This record gives sequence, C-alpha cells and structure tokens, in this order.
Amino acid sequence: MKQNSQAESPHPGPLPQGERETLPFGPLKRFGLMGGSFDPVHVGHLSIAQQIFNALKLEKVILIPAATAPHKRENGMHAPAEDRMEMCRLAVHNMHGLEASDFELKRGGLSYTVETARQVRAAYGPAAEIYFLIGSDSLADLPMWYEIDELLTLARFAVAERRESPIKESLWKTLKEELGAEAVKMLRDGVANVQRVDISSTQIRELLARGEKIPGYLRRDVEEYIRKKKLYGAK
Repeated sequence: MKQNSQAESPHPGPLPQGERETLPFGPLKRFGLMGGSFDPVHVGHLSIAQQIFNALKLEKVILIPAATAPHKRENGMHAPAEDRMEMCRLAVHNMHGLEASDFELKRGGLSYTVETARQVRAAYGPAAEIYFLIGSDSLADLPMWYEIDELLTLARFAVAERRESPIKESLWKTLKEELGAEAVKMLRDGVANVQRVDISSTQIRELLARGEKIPGYLRRDVEEYIRKKKLYGAK
C-alpha cells in the first residue's frame, strides 16, 4: 500500500444539530464512496470496500447504487433500482465500516460521478477528505470520464491495485501526460494494495439464469432476496 502523503485535516468539534442533518452520510471527515450498478452486489465489491476502508484508514465506505450508469447498460436481465438498493443494504449489514445509500437513486437519471462529487463536496465543505473507490482496471479510462478535470478538484480516488498485478509505470506516464503531474501524484497517494475476488455481477446473473450454484459469491441474505424476488431468472 502507498501511504497518503498529504496531511490529514484537523478534526473540529461536533457539528451543530442542524448541520448534521444536512450531511447525507452523517458527520464524517474522511470517507469513501463506492459507486456502481451493484446488479447484484457481491463479495468482491464488499472485499474491496473493506480492504480500502482499512488501508486508507477511512471512517466509512458508502456503497451508492447508480440510478443509471452512463457507461454500462449491456443486454440482459437487470434488477430494478429499489431491489439493487435493498440488496446493498442487506450486503453491508453487520459489516464494520460499510454502509449503503440511495443518494444517486434519489437524484435519478444518469449517474455521473462528477455530479455526485459536486453535491457531496458542497455538503461537506473543503476540509473533508472524500475518496471515490475504483479498481486499477479503471485507471486507463479515467481521462475519458465526464468532466474529469473538475472531478479531480472535488475528490480524491482510492485505487484498488491487485497484489499480483501492480499498476505499470507506463500507465502512470500516460496519465501524467493526459491529466498532469499533480493529478497523478494524488492518484498514486490513493493506491491501496488489495486481494481481489475474481467474480463479476454479469457472471452471477448468468449463473442464476441457468439455475447453477453460486458458491460464496453473494452474502446469504442477498442470495435469499434474489431467489425470493425471482431476480435475474433465479429459481
């Protein structure tokens, strides 16, 4: 893991009651946001969230299901937003440091990360340390993200780097050319060395549709919910 080299913000005293109520995730100073379709949420998501929570010493990591992900709507069966949200709630139950929020679902429409960042930064102010969690496989696409230059001024990134597949220096060089040296330094500071679980939501949906077993890929309550609601063609 690469340690965060920037000084942590001082912790002010308790917030006034009215101000606490306006904060979407509660009174936090250093926290992570993990967006995604979560269709369905699986143990790979949870493992990454908890490892980054520990590695970067965050107060909390919040899973935020997208209303509609702008980059991802492949053909196939998908669960309604309310079911994806409920599965996230079930998945994080009793998991230390993890929560789920309908922040983007309430906004609706396409879920661009920069829009979420604007709202969260406006709510928490300039002193909060806000991290968006991404996998190292998303780094190469980062320059193409919508309003990426503004996004990099609003929040940091926590990058999950596979232990067996470190991020190549050639990629950092490319990112430096496209995003600038300051952005690359911030990205490097947010790299966390993690053990990733090789499973995807697409694979799980396909297994469920074929009536096959999904050993250990979902938390029990999530699998029971899927089967009860007959999501993804599950029996």
